[in-house]
Amino acid sequence: MLEHLIVCRHGETVWNIERRAQGRADSPLTAAGIEQARSLGRALAARGIEHVVSSTLGRALHTAEIVAEIAGCAVSVDPRLVERSFGALEGQNFDSMALDPQWTAVVRCTDPDATAPGSESLREVAARVMAALEATRALPYRSIAVITHGQSLSALLGTLHNSHDYSTFRHGNCGYTPLHVREGSFVVDAWNLDPLAVALADTSTVTDQK
Repeated sequence: MLEHLIVCRHGETVWNIERRAQGRADSPLTAAGIEQARSLGRALAARGIEHVVSSTLGRALHTAEIVAEIAGCAVSVDPRLVERSFGALEGQNFDSMALDPQWTAVVRCTDPDATAPGSESLREVAARVMAALEATRALPYRSIAVITHGQSLSALLGTLHNSHDYSTFRHGNCGYTPLHVREGSFVVDAWNLDPLAVALADTSTVTDQK
């Protein structure tokens, strides 16, 4: 029975560096993104994950494969975990779009109902991501990691917190959020944990105890 579900963002990509809206388009992991994925893999292995479920987009799946190899488990995919569709805004620069009043709420996640032509609202994203998380309950594991995307995570956590401003719940590349399954609900205690920072803190604690 599922007890722990850890939702994670993929590693850094070329388009992340260029500050471009990736959406359903894809961009490869950078060398730094691959190292982030390795750090995430070590952090999740230490938490005892038994399986990884990934978005079907290449940047997430590459991250998931690195994580799973380190943790010694398998990967499955769920297309409901893909990134928010940005429609007409896909491929454009986030900083430039944020200066345009008609797109500010879309790119900054401040309005869960805001859309651009051909895009999804964050409420729509949250509905499909939540459905994907609910489906993990049928898998025969107690601890599962989910690899998804930045605005998908903002939509998910904004919904779980019943927030009207989802911008609070941003994740850095390979940032992760442990969800605890309590009485049939997903409970969030802290979010956007940095796997490298956690690893360094653990190392410091061990050194202090010697």
